[in-house]
Amino acid sequence: MNSPGDSIDDIISLLNKHYHPNSSQYQRQKPSIGSAMLPQIKQQLNVLSTIPNSQYNNQDKFKRKATSLNRQQQQKTQTKDTGSFATPMTRCLTFKPYSGSVDIIINDVGYYYKFGSSPIKLVKGLLEENGFKESNDKNWTLYWSSCAIKSEVYTNLFAYQKVCHFPKSYEMTRKDLMHRNISKMQINHGFINFNFIPKTYILPTEMSYFLEEHEKIKNNTPVYICKPHASSQGKGIFITDKIQDILNKQNSNNSYVVSHYIDKPLLINNLKFDLRIYVAISCINPLRIYVYQDGLARFATEAYNPDSIKQNRFVHLTNYSVNKDSPNFVANQDPTLDYVGSKWSLLALREYLKLNKINEQQIFDRIEDLIIKTIISVESTIFQTCEMNVPFRSNCFSLFGFDVLVDQLLKPWLLEVNFSPSLNIDAPLDLKIKGEMLADLFTLIGIVPLDQRFSQDLSYVRNQNNNDFKKHQQEFEKYIIKETEEELKRSRGWKRLYPSDQSYRYTKYFESDRPLNALLRNYYK
Repeated sequence: MNSPGDSIDDIISLLNKHYHPNSSQYQRQKPSIGSAMLPQIKQQLNVLSTIPNSQYNNQDKFKRKATSLNRQQQQKTQTKDTGSFATPMTRCLTFKPYSGSVDIIINDVGYYYKFGSSPIKLVKGLLEENGFKESNDKNWTLYWSSCAIKSEVYTNLFAYQKVCHFPKSYEMTRKDLMHRNISKMQINHGFINFNFIPKTYILPTEMSYFLEEHEKIKNNTPVYICKPHASSQGKGIFITDKIQDILNKQNSNNSYVVSHYIDKPLLINNLKFDLRIYVAISCINPLRIYVYQDGLARFATEAYNPDSIKQNRFVHLTNYSVNKDSPNFVANQDPTLDYVGSKWSLLALREYLKLNKINEQQIFDRIEDLIIKTIISVESTIFQTCEMNVPFRSNCFSLFGFDVLVDQLLKPWLLEVNFSPSLNIDAPLDLKIKGEMLADLFTLIGIVPLDQRFSQDLSYVRNQNNNDFKKHQQEFEKYIIKETEEELKRSRGWKRLYPSDQSYRYTKYFESDRPLNALLRNYYK
């Protein structure tokens, strides 16, 4: 491993060049590190030899044909000439999946993580097996939370620190806000271009409109699925064809999102199912979106019958948290048999569809399209909030769980987006898929080694950098392209959706055509 410098004085010199995020103007600090910092610097130098391996390569991942999609994209992109870029890129750590062990011996090598909510076994185990230790101090590298992150956490970040949510990403994950944002896109850009959510009403706000629309179609006995606006795991959901059931719920002062029920779903073995698609945003400026090539297919546990009693949740709901309590639930005990039981891997599902002559490529092309458009619907809100509250472009990343239902016409419907998708590992299949996904995510986002925390030129990564961009535009553009290419090389099981050679198709949907998005769009076209 390369030394961070020839002496303690070299390290101090690098630290004195660091932009401190607490300064509103991000001006350079005067040399003031001195002897107070020497013990910390010496500690970092002493642990460099035990830094987690940054060359880990998981050779057993994704043996199925679906992985060729990402390889093709990488081969195409890596033919670009980036070797001449003058700006050096930092090395990044790579992570191996969690083994499931509960007996982990942790050596303190200088890497720390912090939970902003209740600890999650998978996150904790994976980080600790990769050399990280939990800490409540401010010297953490990775901050993980299942809930929204307080603004003071964002404003005090150093460039090397990573937090697992972008501010205001709940605009896409709260059911009422998601529908409101996508409905706005339907109005501004044409219903046909954003016709991937069922017709939906936000109650009580749209109660008059809902009753008016119901009156037009009541002779067809419409069926509605009703969800509390901020619930998860199937809590509070009910299905009904009786308008009075919905009115009774409103009388209890509950806010609900009411959607037309999709009554002709695609079935497998006469069971309804939905897809859990893992999606990551690694950067908001420029926007970079990835989809994981494996995921979960979750099945209802009783045969589908559109005329059955709507209150039978095991027929109509596919949530794992609901169906695990069914007497018909079949747990998967062998991750190599990922097509057995009430939960399959996404790759197994795709193979099943191919074998049954169903155009799975068309389905997943459409899913990727709706993912990009859904994120664009909130891009402006997240971008502006980051500009105001987050010091560096590299501080935030987000993992989302997109829940998608496919109908008999092979049209995917977005049901909801999960702010913090479940990382429970109740079965070996969960550990395999989620463990590999999370290890690949931590590798993707670019966590830098200890010796490079303060050595990069932060003018390339800080927010509110209009002056830097205008003054050094050519160098800045080279940096952004190289940064994006290097990230793709770390993508492993993640397939990049945006930017791509198809980026131009989505330009018209952005509220603002940001310079860095335009740069990458032109680079990849």
